[in-house]
Amino acid sequence: MPGMGLDELIGKLRQGGLDLTVEDVADALWLARRLGAGPARDAPGPAVAGPGHPPGAVPPLPQPASPAPASPDPGPGPLTRRGEPSAAPVLLHTRTGGPDPGRPAAEGRPAGFPVRAPAAGALPGLLGLEKALRALGRYRPGSARGEDERIDEEATADRAALSGILLPVTRPGRRRRCDVQLLMDTGPAMAVWGQLVEELRQACQQSGAFASVRVHQLYAGHAGQSAVPLVGTTAGPGRHTRLRPADELHDPTGRCVTFVISDCVGPLWQDGSAQRLLHTWPRTAPLAVVQPLPPRLWGRTALPAEPGVLVRQAEVGGRLVFLPDDEPWEEPAPDARPVPVLQPTPDAFGAFARLLAGAGPTSARAWAALTGPRTAPPSSVGAYAPSDDELLRAFRAGASPGALRLAVYLAAAPLTLPVMQLVQRAMLPDTGPMELAEVLLGGLLRQLPGTEDQPCFVYPGRVQDLLLASLDQDAAGLVLKHCSAYVERHFGRGTRNFAALAAARLGDRDPGGGAGPLPEDAGTQEGSGGVEAELFARVPARVLRFYRPESPAVDPLAEGGRLFEEWRRRGDPEVLRQACDLARTAVTGADADPLDVVRARLLLGRVLRAEAGTAAVRAAGRREELLRQAVTELAAAHTTAPADSREWAESALELASCRRELWQLTAEAEQLTAALEALDPDRAPWPDLAERARAWARSRPRRAAEAAQHGRQAPVPQHPQRAQAGREDWGVAMHRARLLLRGRILLELRHSAAAVPELREGCALLDLEEASDTVRAPALLDLARALRAAGAEDAETRAVLERAERAAGDEPGLLLPCLAALAAFQDETGHGREADAAYERAALLAPADSALRCRLLTGWGESLLRRASAQGGAQIVDRAEYVLREALKVLPARSAQRGRLQGLVGSALAQRFRHLGFLPDLFESRHLLGQALRAAADAAVRAEVWLQLGRVRLEGWYHAGAPVLMDALQAYENAGREARAAHGADPGSVTAARAWHGSAAVLALMGRPAAARGAYGAAREQWQRLSGALREMDWADVEETRRAETVLDSEGVRWDDARGMPEAEWGRLAPPWYPWTEEWPNWFDRERS
Repeated sequence: MPGMGLDELIGKLRQGGLDLTVEDVADALWLARRLGAGPARDAPGPAVAGPGHPPGAVPPLPQPASPAPASPDPGPGPLTRRGEPSAAPVLLHTRTGGPDPGRPAAEGRPAGFPVRAPAAGALPGLLGLEKALRALGRYRPGSARGEDERIDEEATADRAALSGILLPVTRPGRRRRCDVQLLMDTGPAMAVWGQLVEELRQACQQSGAFASVRVHQLYAGHAGQSAVPLVGTTAGPGRHTRLRPADELHDPTGRCVTFVISDCVGPLWQDGSAQRLLHTWPRTAPLAVVQPLPPRLWGRTALPAEPGVLVRQAEVGGRLVFLPDDEPWEEPAPDARPVPVLQPTPDAFGAFARLLAGAGPTSARAWAALTGPRTAPPSSVGAYAPSDDELLRAFRAGASPGALRLAVYLAAAPLTLPVMQLVQRAMLPDTGPMELAEVLLGGLLRQLPGTEDQPCFVYPGRVQDLLLASLDQDAAGLVLKHCSAYVERHFGRGTRNFAALAAARLGDRDPGGGAGPLPEDAGTQEGSGGVEAELFARVPARVLRFYRPESPAVDPLAEGGRLFEEWRRRGDPEVLRQACDLARTAVTGADADPLDVVRARLLLGRVLRAEAGTAAVRAAGRREELLRQAVTELAAAHTTAPADSREWAESALELASCRRELWQLTAEAEQLTAALEALDPDRAPWPDLAERARAWARSRPRRAAEAAQHGRQAPVPQHPQRAQAGREDWGVAMHRARLLLRGRILLELRHSAAAVPELREGCALLDLEEASDTVRAPALLDLARALRAAGAEDAETRAVLERAERAAGDEPGLLLPCLAALAAFQDETGHGREADAAYERAALLAPADSALRCRLLTGWGESLLRRASAQGGAQIVDRAEYVLREALKVLPARSAQRGRLQGLVGSALAQRFRHLGFLPDLFESRHLLGQALRAAADAAVRAEVWLQLGRVRLEGWYHAGAPVLMDALQAYENAGREARAAHGADPGSVTAARAWHGSAAVLALMGRPAAARGAYGAAREQWQRLSGALREMDWADVEETRRAETVLDSEGVRWDDARGMPEAEWGRLAPPWYPWTEEWPNWFDRERS
């Protein structure tokens, strides 16, 4: 940035939400000075990729033709010396080999990574804190005699030679420094103190007082184990979070100092498990709680501390006695344990260091809290619930001025922690995490259910309106503007930005460019929207209503319909609730017209169906209840509506859609059957509507001709807003919607051949209508699935998938499923390179660390692994292992798919050993397959893992002599047992047949030919049953079983010298390297997975 000073640059980076230490700034400046000058961004001339640089990559920085002229007054900056010419401005984009894999670089911009700017430190007096921690270097844990002594080997040998008695001779050893471990609470508000934990870790490392510094995170225990907190570590091939009981960190030797960093208000403290953890900590191990909140707020936490004197006895370890300044109201329990509570200040840590490092009895003034073994959670029975005014009054009485101002600004923002920190930096840059913690813990906020991973909060009742009364409209619009920038940055520009719409209306600007109606079926898709997305829609709408209230309409039916359309534009659940109330009022109207009652029931059914898809209903478990209510209302509207009316057709479509959603939720097959009956093409008025739609299509000769050729016309140009004039009448829209919906239902009922003509005609009508991409792309995907399941030509299916990809354009939400379906199709048809390209594009578009990206990487890794299992798979086995490890890395820690993914990674390592012969791959594969068996919950997955483990164990016996052959035989037998449990005995499964073959091969190597012949016979019978049931199987496996049985009968096996046979002979007698098997009934099931 030419002409920008360092202080101005740091200020702008702080406004952008970047954060780093002073050391990072110094390193960045040092690196910038040595990178050399770069051309200005607007320098003329095209960017030509040099040799070795692929298209799209950024070439190296060209050197300037001549040095920049010296500045007349260089100033005292740190980058220039007196008399030295200043360098040209340095770009803030460090050159990389290509775009970031998680986010493609924008066109015309160089690839790079963000540089963070320094912010105010969370720990005041960092140098003083390091000095105080350095005093802990004098702390030495007491040890029993001989514990710090070492064996003198030479003196021991000399004494044994002289006396003939072997007794160890010891000598004094050097006493090592103590360790320190930081245990960070993971409560909802602890994300505010992440910088404090990092700075405390740096202070511990830079003090030089500790041999090692470790940081762990504390989590709540599993269901049924709430009394045992868990500690998070990173281990395993995917560096995933592994949860272990926290008591595994106990150190009875006293060599480890433990600091628990917590605000003491999270779930661990509310149920008493954290207090019990502190009480059961070894008395010989030094322990303290670091409380980031000010002492005036400690009384509101679950660990109230008092000032007094801590006394450390002269005995071994860190046993403490606490003498409070004030007499307690109640006598403490005899087994109560005092735990020091420290402020993150040098004085508090210095007093704690003097207490531990002192020789003999030592005392120091400090704060401490008493913990007991039976710390009960606070009871809420009979608790007084204050009103909204009392809550706000209590907060204002105890909050600091900065916290009070921050609470007012946050009333206009969606309350997620990143947005709250963004609003604080933008509106109140002079405040820090202390003020934000006061707002979080001040009793004003309520955490929304279902947001444990990413906490979302709301102001209860009228608190938000009371706070907005203190905020002027312009300031609220500025807060919403910052929120809109966050939405665009984190959710993409294609997301509906409700904060921007509200900010535009508050600023008297025209928001019409983004307020058009949503596409068809918007807001009703399975899994659409989460709690966070609804929060970003609901809060701006509520702020807008507060400053610009709307007058209610007189007619409940008309007002309910208007509110429902408003919800489709804004996504505010509060608007949906109001529409539901008005629709119920319209249904129960005493003097209502019968047709109005039908319309009211239709509206109520639509509203209930939409409400069933909201995050709050999903979290409460009421989705099935609301969907059944919607079915009841829509069925009543469908029954009472006049025949051949628009209301009859609309209610039939809504009823079929609602029943389909209910089937997706409950798997009740009768719901799909009833939905199909409502869309029967022979029932009036569908035949008349079909004829009207076809007549409308024939009225457009050119487009009708193109549509008759299965939609092979040129892609329709897209426009931001399509004119409504000249569009088809409602009958054409109803017919097209019936075709698409009926085609989807037939596809889900496995009637693929019947679904093809319905979906084909519906897609052709969409092309003639110039429908939006959000409708065309999913419809084309359904058509492609139907064509593939019906056995159509590959060329036709590929053409439909390519049309879907073109219709999706650059919208990630539409392009992702198109690329995933195209990749699965290319893989199924044997086009591996094209499948890899499609998978890679889809993985780049998927959000990082999301479940969608994990599924894509898993599917891609399985495709690569199948190809790597072939004879010529050595070239892609490395990529298969890398992709599967990436999928394992983003998989949630407690996911049910962890065992399956670990098995896939282990299988990939086994295939790499098969191709490259690297023995450590075989050992790691055996380890991962063992982990997969412990984590897998599905019998089919366990069967496949046992099959892979049997071959790995057998190969380990041949190359290294371990494990024994019996272990390989046991693995194959377990594979067959699990396969029969998962797939049944008749006709069985491919995995069961392969397990019999593997067992027979091992039995032959063990010198048991009769048992081996019986196992080969069982494998042959299993193959015959599968063939008779027309199951898909690899006939090469069948031929291999016949060949091995023939070899056993004719040649036998030299089992006594099996490990000494040549590699070629071993490869002929050992069972095959079976690929990971997925037994899908058809391509449709595999694609849907």
